[in-house]
Amino acid sequence: FQVRCKAPNVCSDDGVNIVVTDYGEGDHTDFILSPRAYGRMARPNCAPELYKYGVVEVEYKRIPCRYAGYNIVFKVKEHSKYPDYLAVVLLYQAGQYDVTAVDIWQVCSFLPPIHTYLVLEL
Repeated sequence: FQVRCKAPNVCSDDGVNIVVTDYGEGDHTDFILSPRAYGRMARPNCAPELYKYGVVEVEYKRIPCRYAGYNIVFKVKEHSKYPDYLAVVLLYQAGQYDVTAVDIWQVCSFLPPIHTYLVLEL
């Protein structure tokens, strides 16, 4: 997302580009920015004044993700428990669109068939 604060006296027109790593449910969802990202919304030399605001009104828009030098990565989470639970995280998924489906299948024919549920954290 590109996030810009709406305090024109201290905020830049460009805002800051962020990657959302988690999401909230419902109407009261917030962007919780790191101090570094929050300060980058400010005009030059105005970050200390912006920090004094604390919570600010923002406007945002979705922009394509770019990860120069990286390919998409499928990471099996540490809390996966064979054979009952498999959790997978997709990292470095570039572009403007979400991953809406992933197919996985069993390649070893000597294993007994199992039911696999794939949990994607985007």
